[in-house]
Amino acid sequence: MAAVRMSIGLRISVCVVLLVATEWFCAPAAGYSTYTAWKDWARLRVGVQAGLASSYDRTDGNHDASYYEEPSGVRTESEIVTAKTIQGPGIIYRFWMPHYTAKRNFIVRMYFDGQEDPLIDTNSVTLLDGAFNYFASPLVDTFAGGQVCYEPIGFKSSVKIETENKPLESYPSWDGDRHYYQYSYLTFPSYTDLDSYTGTLTSQQQSARAEVVSLFDNVGSHPDTAGGINDVNDINTPGTVIAPNSSLTLADVNGPGIVRKLTVDVNDANDAELDGLRLRVFYDSNSTAAIDVSVGDFFGAGKERAPYKSLPLGTDSDEGFYCYWPMPFRESISMQLYNSTGTGIDVNSAVVQYERQANTDKMCYLHVTSNTSVRQAGQIYHPMVSANGCGHYVGNLLYVEQESYDFAMLEGDEIITVDGENVLNGTGLEDAYNGGYYYNWVACGGLTEPEGPRPRSAIRPLCGILHVHRESGVDYARADQYRWQIADCVPFSKSIEVKIENRYAFSGDDVCSPAKWTSVAFWYKYPCLKGDFDRDCNVDAYDFAVFASHWQQDDCGGADECGGADFNQSQQVDMKDLAVLVENWL
Repeated sequence: MAAVRMSIGLRISVCVVLLVATEWFCAPAAGYSTYTAWKDWARLRVGVQAGLASSYDRTDGNHDASYYEEPSGVRTESEIVTAKTIQGPGIIYRFWMPHYTAKRNFIVRMYFDGQEDPLIDTNSVTLLDGAFNYFASPLVDTFAGGQVCYEPIGFKSSVKIETENKPLESYPSWDGDRHYYQYSYLTFPSYTDLDSYTGTLTSQQQSARAEVVSLFDNVGSHPDTAGGINDVNDINTPGTVIAPNSSLTLADVNGPGIVRKLTVDVNDANDAELDGLRLRVFYDSNSTAAIDVSVGDFFGAGKERAPYKSLPLGTDSDEGFYCYWPMPFRESISMQLYNSTGTGIDVNSAVVQYERQANTDKMCYLHVTSNTSVRQAGQIYHPMVSANGCGHYVGNLLYVEQESYDFAMLEGDEIITVDGENVLNGTGLEDAYNGGYYYNWVACGGLTEPEGPRPRSAIRPLCGILHVHRESGVDYARADQYRWQIADCVPFSKSIEVKIENRYAFSGDDVCSPAKWTSVAFWYKYPCLKGDFDRDCNVDAYDFAVFASHWQQDDCGGADECGGADFNQSQQVDMKDLAVLVENWL
């Protein structure tokens, strides 16, 4: 009888696979459209891998410059070098250098798909000043001691990035021709049809780029420019006072759907109230909150931080604080403000806007993790997020302060481990947020920057510093910053760990200069679905085979019997269970 069930089940499996095969290998949004396809910010990246080519110190030291893929080891002489060869298809989404380094005029060359001649053959001054080809503002920008290019550079099969090393007479002194660089990229499955960079844009690409330019120029407006909005609803919460140790429900909605925006007006709240008022979000009747973060930390508000507008999040709007991160849900979503303090907190207003019947296929749930640590002697890292499952990481806010005048706390590198392997290793804290040389507080002579030398704040669509503090004679330093990785997100299929070095926040022989680190990490996670028997976040042919082995079994006495294939607990594996499996097929 089991053999008969297997035969029938396999035939069913084959039929279903044929029906959905056209959706199994969906190419992810690529190039400029990654920003404007707002709902896809939350969509699962199947088979996509992130990488960072950077000049980090391969010896685990702090000399994060003048290292390359080939030749290996720190280079001290004048020579042409290979920064990275990337096998595609893929897209370079971000190129960064410190402004002080970029002005030293390093070669930038890129060879595509094994070609002998470079299609990009320029230098760091020309490219990062926005004078190369169509690479221009606002996608090329100078920011707080750093320069960054967000023009997508696609490659069909491979790209080789070539540059030069210059003599380092006084290495490892910070001055001179130390070569710092970062290239953030994604590679896609081999079947993905991507065009390589040609030097020109098609009319379609020009239109797509113009949409991104408009998006960046109008930051603060909702980033959904793709249209196709259905059944949009606003839940308005009027002014009220949240009693001590009480919750205010902002939304309690049955799905499927997607939250388009959240606004909270608590402009009269002081720092203690912003710390004590917590935003909590629950999905699908889960008793554990996917988001449970203080309003101040979540939005980057209070504590002398500059009002700002970024692409997904901000504090500077007519409606108060805003969040545009897409929040899909299948069964339900509950959003609350919880007052953890001993006194009432005034809320002027709040709005949750959601869309019903949104496409939830391959959609992940937004999670936000907050973590605070005070560095101890010998501590190396501040942990930002550690999670299992599959999804993608999209950025963070980081608040750092120490009881010391210097900015040594900014020396730490970001390190991201995906599925057990390190895939990103940065070159310094301010570098991770597109700044450079302590946010232009050192090495600022001769540099022309929008905010000038030693800026207290600098705001951009994808990165910013909200407050920088350093005063001569005062034993205190602080830096609050954010960076969003929307196009250059970091997908994971089993696990992810994001951390940043805090080992340099000390004075003397590792005598702790009390340094406090608070991070708010944003990441998307794919929910556990019925039918994912091997828990690989894919309901695929393997899962169909497991399901088929229990097809028409009618002695299921509990949820875990019949191999867990009796999804509706009807005591038999039948067409209703098959329908659930098909619904969850990726």
